[in-house]
Amino acid sequence: MIEKIISKYKKKSFLIAYSGGLDSTVLLYQLLEISKKFYINIRAIHINHNLTSLSRKWTEHCKKICDINHIPLIIENIEIDNKKNNLEEKLRVKRYNIIYNHLFSNEILLTGHHMNDQCETLILSLKRGSGPTGLSSMSFETLLGNKKIIRPFLKKTKKELLFWAKKKKLRWIEDFSNLNIDYDRNFIRKKIIPLLEKRWPYFLNNCFRTTKICQKETRLLNYFLHEKIHDCIQYDNSLNIENFKNTTKEICTALIRHWISLKKIKMPSYKNIQCIYQQMIFSKTDASPKIILGKHEIRRYRKSLYFIKTQPNLRNTLLFWHNTKINLILPNDLGNLIEDTNGITIPAPENNELINIRFQYEGYVLILGRNKKRKIKKIWQEKKIPPWLRNQIPLLFYNNNFISALGVFVINTNNRTKKTWTISWQNNLRFSYQNSFEFY
Repeated sequence: MIEKIISKYKKKSFLIAYSGGLDSTVLLYQLLEISKKFYINIRAIHINHNLTSLSRKWTEHCKKICDINHIPLIIENIEIDNKKNNLEEKLRVKRYNIIYNHLFSNEILLTGHHMNDQCETLILSLKRGSGPTGLSSMSFETLLGNKKIIRPFLKKTKKELLFWAKKKKLRWIEDFSNLNIDYDRNFIRKKIIPLLEKRWPYFLNNCFRTTKICQKETRLLNYFLHEKIHDCIQYDNSLNIENFKNTTKEICTALIRHWISLKKIKMPSYKNIQCIYQQMIFSKTDASPKIILGKHEIRRYRKSLYFIKTQPNLRNTLLFWHNTKINLILPNDLGNLIEDTNGITIPAPENNELINIRFQYEGYVLILGRNKKRKIKKIWQEKKIPPWLRNQIPLLFYNNNFISALGVFVINTNNRTKKTWTISWQNNLRFSYQNSFEFY
């Protein structure tokens, strides 16, 4: 059944997602049969979700089967409150994160997903009101980070796998939690699909065909969007929306969606994409709208959209740099400050002055090269620094005297001695002293 798939790949190392259920058991034993013809390395990983008192017994079953067949088995445990919302999704994310961390770079992950699973995923996508990308469901071959997943059984029904398992007299686990129709997928599996199959015997095959069509349409759309979006993405990976008001809504939302897809995060819903379009494209020019997407945000600044990681606000943070011979580590993974000869030259502190770093300042400032004070907000705007970065830039103070926004400007301090020193900000914002930013 999967011999052609295995022989296709030069990599001969495979990690099986082994739950002990019917699907993964068939996968494991088919791989064992193929290993008699081809030289392949097989490992298995079992994730114990600890949702039932039988979980430990199932783990022991998987260990026993792998021991008998001389297959190295990784056993991992997940502890999660089973009363939480979106339990299935939370378990899935945790499960794949664990698997990813165990997957070797030269290994391919194999899962037992079959045509019934594909149909269930399609119906769940319909329930959520997904577009063609969501309706594409699972791909035969996809990436988990930079590592490959293959689902060799997607063209096979559960009945076919059951027939093969019984023929080979295999033993597998029956997870009774699969009977709990409080879970959406179980409800579809137990109540909806049997009814549809009874009415239309070829329903599963037609669902599979629909997912294939959606996959092809999505690939085609992405091809054209990929060509088009290069005209909109700027050097800092922001999305230029200057001409979006003169472009049809359908093209704009497709470009926004494709731009977000390049960030490798879970794709926002159709509703969220529409919200991004309305708030970002049509808000006032001087507005700074924000859309939160999990741990990230989409922000607009001037005529561009930026995709940034949400950072804790540092407005009230105060850091003292008592020993300048030691690097000062900054919060929010902003890097560190170091005294060296390659940095920005600034007035030196007096012996009795406390060097401290802050991230917030309000009021007027006179910067070097100017003869008039201006509001610091105007300086930030002039330097083209977006609002969300302004409280991530270290501000150097001696006692309560503002000296410099490091990497941006230095305060005009004519009343100080001419003695100077140099500071480098080795930062993770990829911020340069020429005010060039990269957001990620």
